[in-house]
Formats: sequence, structure tokens, C-alpha cells
Amino acid sequence: MPSVVGLVAQERVAFVGPFGVGKTTAVRTISDVTVADTDVRRSASTDAEPADAAKRTTTVGIDYGEWHPVGRPRVAVYGTPGQLRFDMVRANAMSAGATLVLWLFGDRLDALDEAELWLRHLHTIDARAYERLSVAVTRLGAPGPGLDLADFRARLGAHASGVPVLAADPRARHDVERVVRAALDRATTPRTEQ
Repeated sequence: MPSVVGLVAQERVAFVGPFGVGKTTAVRTISDVTVADTDVRRSASTDAEPADAAKRTTTVGIDYGEWHPVGRPRVAVYGTPGQLRFDMVRANAMSAGATLVLWLFGDRLDALDEAELWLRHLHTIDARAYERLSVAVTRLGAPGPGLDLADFRARLGAHASGVPVLAADPRARHDVERVVRAALDRATTPRTEQ
């Protein structure tokens, strides 16, 4: 495949969310080109990064892939770090109106609080983030608090009405495509003042 200098995609989607939720995996799953990732070996766990023996790497920059959907312009897909200390990297990926997919865990006891924290965090970076956002909840039905999508919709709806909230596995291409399409459709749908 020839090298390309510069962005050739017409649309951009940034995956955001907590550490280990599957953002890099989702980029790899949907990308039709070799992914340029910024995963590095984890040296130690911090309070912001829950210990997870299975997760040996962490994203420290922006992962990049491209999705070439049929009947739609090429889409640049960015994965961002989950640690709050890499906020500047996340802000760069969100800049210039990139569409957003917020990946969340559905099996954590604090899942709804974490969802609200991330929603507020994104709004702090960009006050219009909610207008181009969809939410992907992974690991629903896994052992945990017994949450469903209605729980997430109710909590997030208090801050951002109309945000699509979908169950998705970052390893399943169909799921990733579905949440990306939902975010792109939301970003291109005209809003009326409420």
C-alpha cells in the first residue's frame, strides 16, 4: 500500500473513554488500513489506571486508522488515551469538530458514575461535544451490577438528551461500525433549540 502524506478522509471519529475499555481494539477492528498505534508497555499501574494483569500496554498518543464504508466518504478513526493525564492528546483528537464515540464499561459497580464523569469531562474540553456524540457500552450482561442500556440512557440523558447509547463489543466490526454510524448521523442531523 502506498504511503499518503496528509489526511485524505473527509470525516473524523475519535474514540474516547476510560483506560482499558477497548478504544485501540475498536480502531483495529474497524480500520481498513494498517493502524498506526501508540501503545507502549505499561511500567506500573496508578490509581487512574486500575490494575489489570491482562492489559500489558497503554495508549499514550493518538491511534489512527481509516474506515472505507460503502456509499459514504472515507472516515479517519482516532483512538485516544484513557488516562486523564493525557488530556491534551484527547483534546487534539476532538478538535475541529471530530465526531465522538464514548466507550464505557457496563460491568463496573461505578459504571454510571464513570459514564457521567466522562460526559462532563468531554463537555469541559468542548462545550459542543454532546452534539456529535454516541455512546458504546461494552460488557453488558457480564457479572457485575446488572445494568442495562436504559440505566445509561437515564443517567446520560440528564446531561445530553438524544445521545445514542448502544451495546457494542470493540472486537466486533459490525458493532463498531454501528456506533460510528450513529455518531456520524447525529453529528450531521440539524438541531433545533430546546
